[in-house]
Amino acid sequence: MKKILYSFILLAMLSTLLSAKTYHWKKGTTFLSFLRNNGIPQKLYYNLDSDDKELIAEIRSGQKYSIKKNRILIPITDELQIQIIGKKKLSLEPIPFETLKGSIHLTVKKSFEKELYAKTHSKGLLKSLKSAYTSLNLKKIKKGDKISIFYEQKRRDGKAIDNPKILASHITINKKSYYNYLAKDGKHYDSLGEEYKKIKKSYTPYIRPIQNTRVSSGFTHRRFHPILHRYKAHLGIDYANCTGTPIKSTAKGKIIYRGWKGGYGRCIKIQHANGLVSLYAHMSRYRKGLKVGSWVPQGKIIGYVGSSGRSTGAHLHFGMYKNGKAINPARYVRVTKHKTLVHKLKGKDYIALRKKVVHYRNKFKKLRKNGGKPLYIKKNNYLVMRDNRAKKVNL
Repeated sequence: MKKILYSFILLAMLSTLLSAKTYHWKKGTTFLSFLRNNGIPQKLYYNLDSDDKELIAEIRSGQKYSIKKNRILIPITDELQIQIIGKKKLSLEPIPFETLKGSIHLTVKKSFEKELYAKTHSKGLLKSLKSAYTSLNLKKIKKGDKISIFYEQKRRDGKAIDNPKILASHITINKKSYYNYLAKDGKHYDSLGEEYKKIKKSYTPYIRPIQNTRVSSGFTHRRFHPILHRYKAHLGIDYANCTGTPIKSTAKGKIIYRGWKGGYGRCIKIQHANGLVSLYAHMSRYRKGLKVGSWVPQGKIIGYVGSSGRSTGAHLHFGMYKNGKAINPARYVRVTKHKTLVHKLKGKDYIALRKKVVHYRNKFKKLRKNGGKPLYIKKNNYLVMRDNRAKKVNL
């Protein structure tokens, strides 16, 4: 009996020793000083590329991090964390999360916004619903209209992260039905494959550096790099195009850098008003006559598309920075539209959508009867579900 008790106590002590301890990042601590204070070689930091170093610089005082045995985890965004194993390995890894699925049906009595919030306490669900029905004026929803939603939301450490993702929904406005389904491309379509998107005429002081081109990779804090074969930040937008395609200045400004910049290859940086800086990378060549200190107007050709530096093919990497911090260029750059365009699915994509329509047909019928099982945002952003089930996402 004593041996069993002793073994239990020893096991409990080992469990305590091996469990992760949580700390807070101290004010004034740099990442290099953190490595030095913990006896970790600083060369692990210097071996990182510029994007990763830039992201690591965003660690703020008060940030929680954990140490378990010889493993250190430091979150730097909602999606990425620094992982240090012993004194030999430092990498940026995705942060695991749970995905909870919810559903809700309501018949509007007065205000659908207030009633939807009362059942979920989620402002994000309303934002996602409006985003899913871009071309539909939800202000027309009146008393007696109905709303049915199937959705999912990420949860980490019990708290909600990001806005909910609408998987399928159905809204009736004055007895007219509007079904909505999320397709593989991340866009929302009606039952016949027409996208719920109305492109309006818009203007911006910042233009696309390349016109009539496609985005091959967007801004994200977590992307699987095609060359390095690991997760890392992609702090800009990639525009795929042919070598030699002219690159234009997004706005007027002063050239503050022109030259080779590591993995970015041939690169130009332009200082604009309001603390904004634009970056153009992987150029094949620069326009003649431009140098550091040159002033350029909006739309002036500054160079040509190429594949210099760390690149898998001809494209422009376009970045924007606000007071030294990387920001999503899509927030500032808009393509001016003069027509209303509606994208429609075809071929295999259309067939896949129609299968989804059939899949949800009976689900909508059941949802109208039982009212659904909505996710609920509690105090301090804790996310709970009534049936208490969660789907684990393995990364």
